[in-house]
Amino acid sequence: MKRNIVYFYTSIVVFLTLFTIKAPAKTEISLLTCKPHAQIYSLYGHTAIRVVDTEQNMDVAINWGVFDASQPNFVAKFVLGFTNYTMAIVPTDYFLREYEYYGSSVYQQRLNLTEAEKTRIMKALDDNYRPENRVYRYNYIYDNCTTRARDIILSNIDGKIHGTKTYLQKGERTFRDLLHWKTDKYDWCKAGNDLVIGLRADRNASYSEREFLPEILAADFDSITIIRADGNQVALVDSSFWLQKNLQPHFEPMPDFPITPIMSAIIIFALVIVWTIYEVAKKKSIKGLDITVFYICGIAGLLPLVMIFSQHPFVRINLQLLVLNPLWLFLMSPWTKWKHRWNVALVMVILFFVGNIFQSYAEGMNILALSLLVRIISNRLKRKE
Repeated sequence: MKRNIVYFYTSIVVFLTLFTIKAPAKTEISLLTCKPHAQIYSLYGHTAIRVVDTEQNMDVAINWGVFDASQPNFVAKFVLGFTNYTMAIVPTDYFLREYEYYGSSVYQQRLNLTEAEKTRIMKALDDNYRPENRVYRYNYIYDNCTTRARDIILSNIDGKIHGTKTYLQKGERTFRDLLHWKTDKYDWCKAGNDLVIGLRADRNASYSEREFLPEILAADFDSITIIRADGNQVALVDSSFWLQKNLQPHFEPMPDFPITPIMSAIIIFALVIVWTIYEVAKKKSIKGLDITVFYICGIAGLLPLVMIFSQHPFVRINLQLLVLNPLWLFLMSPWTKWKHRWNVALVMVILFFVGNIFQSYAEGMNILALSLLVRIISNRLKRKE
């Protein structure tokens, strides 16, 4: 879905004007779905449209997943949801070689379209590729490479679109469920997503909203039929096949980090318990213990706090800020003498636990909150001694 690759186009791509006023009968339009590979940015897969015109000896792939990582303030713009993506056209062989390098399978669905539908799609692609239109504000849920390809195709179909939903679509699925489906084998990526997306990600996604994921869109396309004005029904997909499959990548993937997020939280909790027991046994405080624990949570809370101002969906209401909160940097400062600070801390952590009813937290967050609770209770008891 997202690709952190900058294409450098040769002049041959520029004059590949596939968009004619009238599509010839031999023109074929297909949906390409690229399977995820080992690079983190590719975990959700990718979608493109393929256009083949044998009369013009043209075979190109069109996609909306290109961005320039060298643009000024790129990281800040990406975090805040102000990243511009670009529509790009490349020869299909070039497109496939990239995914062959990563060992990624590519699935093609040749579409069953009338000549009039092909012409409209080509015209829509032509309009979209104009300099003033080809750059767009990327949104990884509602406006990405997959939704753009879907909308260009389906909005130019004659007739009523009917589809029996696939096994991927059955039952209730939240947006968080869908993201977990693609990141389940990557613990830190999954935890990172869960840290920044908030309450709204636990809303059930509609069938069309689920199609932001390439594999779901491909499965839905295989199930769609078109009911023409004369009552005839035709399948949207004429034929489907793998352009390449079961390839071996030509690079060494990055090794997995040996400690999972939940293991990290358990280690912190165990250290807090040991230190707290030591304090009770020796009847003295360990200097810097609370500062260390709460400052870790305070510094870690800077990212979800910044995400409140992001244009990305689902990030603005995040109950994990009750634990990962920059406020700890003030409350637990050695120079803060406010007598009610531990009461405030207790309320925040209790509210965090109650928030489990409404929001699914990242793995290990409840254990981390228990660590804070132990220190809060310990300090409140000291004040009563």
